[in-house]
Amino acid sequence: MIHLLLRKQTWGAMILLFILFSGIFVIATSDQADAQENKISAEELKKICRLSFTLRDAYQTQYTVYIFAQDEKKSTLKEEDFWTNNKPGDITYTGTYRAALLKKGDSYGTVQSADLDLHSITLPQTWHYTIKSKDTGTPDMLLITEWGSSNFNLAKPFIIRSGILQPLKFVDNKGKKLNDFDFYPAGRDDGIRMLSGSRVQFKFYNNTVFKYEIETFKLNISKLELRLSDTRYVNFNQPNWPNSGIGDRAYLENLKTSVMKGTLPNQPNIKLGMTHKSLLNTLKKAKFRENGEWGAYYVYSQYAIGFNSYLHELNNDSKVKVFNLFSEKRILYPEMVKLWLGKPQKEYLNEAEGGYDMIYKYGSRTLSFHYLEEDEQIHLISIY
Repeated sequence: MIHLLLRKQTWGAMILLFILFSGIFVIATSDQADAQENKISAEELKKICRLSFTLRDAYQTQYTVYIFAQDEKKSTLKEEDFWTNNKPGDITYTGTYRAALLKKGDSYGTVQSADLDLHSITLPQTWHYTIKSKDTGTPDMLLITEWGSSNFNLAKPFIIRSGILQPLKFVDNKGKKLNDFDFYPAGRDDGIRMLSGSRVQFKFYNNTVFKYEIETFKLNISKLELRLSDTRYVNFNQPNWPNSGIGDRAYLENLKTSVMKGTLPNQPNIKLGMTHKSLLNTLKKAKFRENGEWGAYYVYSQYAIGFNSYLHELNNDSKVKVFNLFSEKRILYPEMVKLWLGKPQKEYLNEAEGGYDMIYKYGSRTLSFHYLEEDEQIHLISIY
């Protein structure tokens, strides 16, 4: 009885093992078939691709990205395309375009799952391109772009990570996703550049303020994101990239530090509360002097220093009570101040002064921004 039971258990175990291994074989065969379907020879990729780009990963391993469509159709452009600069007679291809990645030295490329959101290509073309990295540990970037407006394209960035073409998402300075489409505005021709330290800058002309807007992002490879790290505006007559000066983030952080210390920005020896005599011994002669509503001011090219006494009352013991910074050349907007300094304690229409005030408190000190119209450029910054 015991031997019969053992024999039944043995046969049952053998049957279960047979079923298990059969299932594993079927799954393995299926996976192998899928893998074969996702592999395309280098020779075939060269034949079927419509566009190809050379791209390096963070380890400087070189790949070729081949873009192709199995349902591709061909036609001829009938009218001039002012966005792509294509002429009538140029060949247009349409289809559901995919990417295949071929590592340097390999015989087969792998079809990628990344959504290019690309449905047409007109040749010759220049609006899909690569940006080379500046650092050894930073990958090159592929930009797939589409028309955004008369001033800029919408650029969708990709990098190669772990042998896979991956799209990047844009997040703000706090890590919140900026949009649902992973596109960002960039001017045509030279609207994107890479800097050292895995930084990427996007520049476009902003019609609402008639200035170039520049955003700097920091690439995080592990998170596949471009995180906002700085902002800046430059005048419309300065179309080139600004290679000097600091962005809004560092400028505002410097302002905040000066307020907390009660000093004139970039001149720490000039302090709130210092005497008129000490100021005269420290600072060069003012361009001119005038009386304001609450006291006298010594006016210099980029700032004015206010006292607690009027001109006719000034003496050695009169005290410095305010610094007014003339900020027109800085090109700073309220939205950028809020982005980097956070929500102000107060923001209101100052009818007495004519314009808007935005107030930040740091201990006993105050940082105030003044602008004439809502969301217009800030023209005066006060520290008191």
